[in-house]
Amino acid sequence: MSKQVLYCVTSGTVIDWQDLDQFAYAAPAPAMKVLPVTAEQWKQKDALHFVLDGELTRVDGPPPSAAHYWDGSQWSLDSLKAATIAEQEAEQLCRRVDAEADTARQMLGGDPLRAMEYVQAASDAQAFKEAGYPKKAVPLAVSAWVVKGRTAKEAADQILDKAAELNSKLLALRTLRLQAKERIRAQAGKGKQEAAKDACEAAIEAIRKVVGN
Repeated sequence: MSKQVLYCVTSGTVIDWQDLDQFAYAAPAPAMKVLPVTAEQWKQKDALHFVLDGELTRVDGPPPSAAHYWDGSQWSLDSLKAATIAEQEAEQLCRRVDAEADTARQMLGGDPLRAMEYVQAASDAQAFKEAGYPKKAVPLAVSAWVVKGRTAKEAADQILDKAAELNSKLLALRTLRLQAKERIRAQAGKGKQEAAKDACEAAIEAIRKVVGN
């Protein structure tokens, strides 16, 4: 009797019981392997099994988490593995916050060249203001914003107001991003993964509001 189980290499989960005398099966995918089973094991195929340390093992239920291991009679928690997994999950949440903040900054500042243009215009406008708004020495960046009904002084002030608003939003994004990452890591360090996820989602929502306002 030629029979085998198809299982996931990563988790040990048995995916299929295969009778080679009855059917032909395709080669397993890269993340899967097969393991021959005995006639006695085949009789128990309706029970839950995992492949653990290369052996087909009957268990009472699935592992509570990826940090649990089968000790021969029950699932036991590997504290070190649990801490490692929690840290990895926390860093994934932090990367989500970073990515959201990066997107927000791009939406606010546009492409890098345009951002440089805004910075230069604000610098010229500030220098123009500090010089007392001299009518005969209007910077090009300021004069480009002068139209009918808008003086050079008003143009400079508007440029500075826009720059201040942008800087304020960028600072808000930085604060939200850094504080969220600290909260996520703190909650994960206490084993509170749901609280860490909540902190991540709250930060993403707050970041989006900064852009929307």
